[in-house]
Amino acid sequence: MSEADEVVSAWQRIADWLHEHAPSSAEALRPGASDEEIAALKRSVECDIPPALEMWLRVNNGSTAKDVRRPIPGGGISLHPHPDSLIFPGGMKFLGCKEIIVHYVDYLRIAQDIGDTEYWKPSWIPIAAQNDAPYGIILDTQSGYNPPPLLRFSEGDYPSFYLPSLCAFLQPLAGLLETGEEPGSAVEFDRYFVADGRIHWPY
Repeated sequence: MSEADEVVSAWQRIADWLHEHAPSSAEALRPGASDEEIAALKRSVECDIPPALEMWLRVNNGSTAKDVRRPIPGGGISLHPHPDSLIFPGGMKFLGCKEIIVHYVDYLRIAQDIGDTEYWKPSWIPIAAQNDAPYGIILDTQSGYNPPPLLRFSEGDYPSFYLPSLCAFLQPLAGLLETGEEPGSAVEFDRYFVADGRIHWPY
């Protein structure tokens, strides 16, 4: 089975669990990305989109269906995130094509503004992030490894190695949701609870 197939299989387990046990969170999942949305993503980043990420986005294009964008008087858009979007450990949301582009462009601009190329690299694609702070997970597309590894980033620190692949993130998460534990994995010490149909990840 290819990595893309393994990612889709693990993600389907997660989505199925959300639909059964946390329906409000499941409602935050967007439909799969269209050809046009995938094409826009590919045009907006300065690296190749790994097949596993593209396949994942084609199943569900992020967990931001309930987020609201409102125009700001004088120009601009104000984002009002919904708590149902925070489906991942650490209170992170699954970024869809549009959110990936926004985060990618913003962080590259910051790197250029501060003159620090280690702050953010063109080969780093954000896939998950918190709503209210610069914490999240990156797919490192030019690490020299196949499949590409994941990095974690946080305020005040450079991104650092997290997991060897996207599959290594989603498979243990599926197991944790299904059984309540996943010993020896990156989510071994993560705990969740469901209230009002929404999954919560204390952090």
